[in-house]
Amino acid sequence: MLDAFDDIRARDLLLFERVAALGSITGAARELGLAKPTASRWLADLETKVGQPLVRRTTRHVALTERGEAFLERTRDILAAYAAARLVAYANAPAGTIRVSVPIPLGRLLAGEVIAKFRKDLPGVRLEVRLQNERVDLVRDNFDLLIRGGPLPNSDLIARRLANVPMWLYASKSLQDTPPAQLNIIAAPGDAALLKRTHPELQSPAVLVDDRAALAEALAAGAGAGALPAFLGEPHRATGHLIRVDPRPLSTTAIHAIYLPAQRDDLRLRVLIDQLTTALKNTLNAVEIA
Repeated sequence: MLDAFDDIRARDLLLFERVAALGSITGAARELGLAKPTASRWLADLETKVGQPLVRRTTRHVALTERGEAFLERTRDILAAYAAARLVAYANAPAGTIRVSVPIPLGRLLAGEVIAKFRKDLPGVRLEVRLQNERVDLVRDNFDLLIRGGPLPNSDLIARRLANVPMWLYASKSLQDTPPAQLNIIAAPGDAALLKRTHPELQSPAVLVDDRAALAEALAAGAGAGALPAFLGEPHRATGHLIRVDPRPLSTTAIHAIYLPAQRDDLRLRVLIDQLTTALKNTLNAVEIA
């Protein structure tokens, strides 16, 4: 008959070992790519399953209890066996399928470069990339990786930050002498609240577009003003088609790669995320943001 102890997960043991090694829950969470509240919850759950306190917490440091010291010794044995089993699982070249969901504007910008590099590095892996703006669920919709911008919901999912992208209010160059209150606003879903908070003098959106790449093209063609991330707005600004209505950014959006804890050690995901990070940073570096 199974009990609570049998429900201990490898992720719990890995976190505990890193907390012990670093003497810090924050440090362990950072190293494993976890939010600190998630790491604290996992550690507390582990102690509940063990039935004994494993660490003593202070405001600045975490130390092992006597039971924690004994448990750590066995934990390292288990993790060594776990690592050996993982090596067996990855004895052959990576294969299988990786399914990724990427917002349309970001996907159009990065997909070509990343797909080419991924195929070169991991030719045995089938890569399926879905460009979509709607919210999806990793498990329900059978995705391995989500690329998303903006605030993250509280969950046990792992989120690795790829970059911070500034968002500015841009307008067609032909409208540079038009007072902001008289500009026609072209917006993406969710922009209205941001614009009302940062620029209450602006009109309500006249047009809603669910693709920021299309929004950028509309602004460059003279349609009005709207919010764009730097990687879409600055190229048009560099060619003289757009101006910034305000030199201050509207906001800064964090772009994250999101995946399940069980896939933390998936080599295919690590390679893909590293390539996405490099491509996004190269794109931002190529854009003059001043």
